[in-house]
Amino acid sequence: MKRLLLPLLLLPLLAPAAERATPAQLEKLKRQISELSQAQSQDLRERDKVQAELRDTELRIGRLTRQQRELNGKAEAARARLDTLRARQAELARDKQTQLEWLAKTVRASYEAGREERIKLLLNQQQPDQIARLLRYQEYYQKARSQQLHKLDGELTDLKAIAVKVDQARSELLDRRTAVQKHARELQAAQNQRQTMLASLNQSLDSRGSKLDQLKSNQQHLEKLLEDMQSSLRDIPANLGGKPFGKLAGKLPWPLEGRVTTGYHSRREGALRWEGVILRADSGTPVRAIHSGRVVFADWLRGYGLLTIVDHGDGYLTLYGYNQSLMRSVGEWVSAGDVLALAGNSGGNQTSGLYFEIRHRGKASNPTHWCSRRVTLPPLAKN
Repeated sequence: MKRLLLPLLLLPLLAPAAERATPAQLEKLKRQISELSQAQSQDLRERDKVQAELRDTELRIGRLTRQQRELNGKAEAARARLDTLRARQAELARDKQTQLEWLAKTVRASYEAGREERIKLLLNQQQPDQIARLLRYQEYYQKARSQQLHKLDGELTDLKAIAVKVDQARSELLDRRTAVQKHARELQAAQNQRQTMLASLNQSLDSRGSKLDQLKSNQQHLEKLLEDMQSSLRDIPANLGGKPFGKLAGKLPWPLEGRVTTGYHSRREGALRWEGVILRADSGTPVRAIHSGRVVFADWLRGYGLLTIVDHGDGYLTLYGYNQSLMRSVGEWVSAGDVLALAGNSGGNQTSGLYFEIRHRGKASNPTHWCSRRVTLPPLAKN
């Protein structure tokens, strides 16, 4: 930090010193300024390195979060399947108990009738045709009873085996989910550490102008990205079903329910102003598409973190930044209400939320002119 304060001390004295300084003193002063410049460049390089590491970490956290949600869904499905199997197993067990009770009664009746039931039928003075019919019925009855019991035993054996397999699968899924959660916590700790390093390096520059330059650079990166997309993607129809985006001013929902904490065009730094709004949201809050369209960007962008951009046709774009995880890939078509991402604090932000922009042919537009709290999205389907 002391080295970084040298310009403030040296530059005001530079001109007077140059008039009085000897060549050796001037050379020394030049070396000091050169060393200071190199130190600042090193800080910038290190800051970019931390940002690169931050990008990799946040992308990994995003992938892990998405994987974790998928594992949660699979675990729930496995649990529901297991419950169904257990219910079926209990039902068959009850049926088997009924069959056993019936079998006990028939055995008891046979015992009471004596061991030579067939001989008794032959000697009971009945007509031969009736005796033959009764013997045949008895054979059918015994055979059907045996088959039914054999079938029930087989079904119970199969269901027990399936229940064991489902139990094992659920255990494996829960183990994987635990591992993912542990890994995510480790990555979150690393992200917090890198964010602290990033803040420290930014502070070490000790220059308001440097921060402003950084914000301008971030905004220029976004502008260049949007310009490139507009020139390369021309296949989005103006009408994707329903009313075109341009006809829906004041009739669109917000991407989530959080309140606006940073307003459109409010002061950001110096003369720089916000081109969108920031919505307050807890980490993991679903971020949803406000209108049908196609995902044209889903990646990390400096200053905006994990960012999704949806093209709605006719030059209209919506941007969703600061996300914890991205749930859609480039090229996917989405409908209003589809989950695009999960809100977070990526991009080096300290608080969780969503950065939201609306653009038309590259020009930012006030989201409050388009979105209304009176318009709501349908409830999210439960996993």
